[in-house]
Amino acid sequence: MKKVTVIIPAYNCERFIGQTIESVLQQTYSNFELIIIDDGSNDGTKAVIESYKDERIRYFFQSNHGGPSKARNKGLDNALGEYVFIFDSDDLMRPEKLERSVAALESNPDANILCTRFSLIDEANEILREDYLKEYTTLSALIGTPGIDEKAYYLTSNELLPTIVKTNFIGTSSVALRKSALVADERFDEGLKNADDRLMWIQLLSKHNGIFLNAVLHDYRVVKSGITGQGMLKKGPNKISALEKAKNFCKQKDLIKLLDEEISNNYLSMSRESKNNKDEKMQRFYAKQSIKYHANYKALKLLISSYAKGIL
Repeated sequence: MKKVTVIIPAYNCERFIGQTIESVLQQTYSNFELIIIDDGSNDGTKAVIESYKDERIRYFFQSNHGGPSKARNKGLDNALGEYVFIFDSDDLMRPEKLERSVAALESNPDANILCTRFSLIDEANEILREDYLKEYTTLSALIGTPGIDEKAYYLTSNELLPTIVKTNFIGTSSVALRKSALVADERFDEGLKNADDRLMWIQLLSKHNGIFLNAVLHDYRVVKSGITGQGMLKKGPNKISALEKAKNFCKQKDLIKLLDEEISNNYLSMSRESKNNKDEKMQRFYAKQSIKYHANYKALKLLISSYAKGIL
């Protein structure tokens, strides 16, 4: 039984980190270490973590970075396992997640990254959506099945990269990596406060083959105070920066075009949010940026309305 590492960045997550730890400790696969990197929490996170006396838990503390990338990298650099699982501090593992993921990677030695389906839960652990990826048609087209069949699908880099650029179906907490296959520069971008995960998957899939394990193996929690609940004016700059950097790993012109269209859509959302905030100057700026990357009527309408308030 090969050793695996679970990496959890943690910041002010005292409400949920205990449940997350317990979901890891209850895995059917026992040969693991759990590395928790506390990113400068100032609530009771440390106390909750230290209340668990399991010797498999390794705790690190660092000054606050403002995002999970630096903590994830610290986990990668200290991981002793052959397989590394990236996990968020408020999500929940289902009991067979580690066992089934390791088995799939062992059966496919040419695959270095694995991801799975997952459910969506709220802050009270109520399931909002049993299969979060059910409506992702790009995924269905990729594996040739519209739903859950519990199988592991081996996919080449050439198959995965275009799909992920078009539609990102990789949930961060669903990812497992073959650590021995990673090179020094395959790390999360510490210049980003969010979207570092999306950039990492694009970087990896530009070179590595992967596995999609077609089973729901974790619960993804939506928390109002988390990154997911932030507006585009907060998230947008890092998302756009990540997409710009992603171009370095995409040689095909059609993929770069897709990234430009997504950048345009992000700027469009930021223009709309600025309009809602009655900030015509920034509404105008973001609308121009949206048009720069991909000409579109919606951004043009926002641009005109920023000059002629109340006409449109």
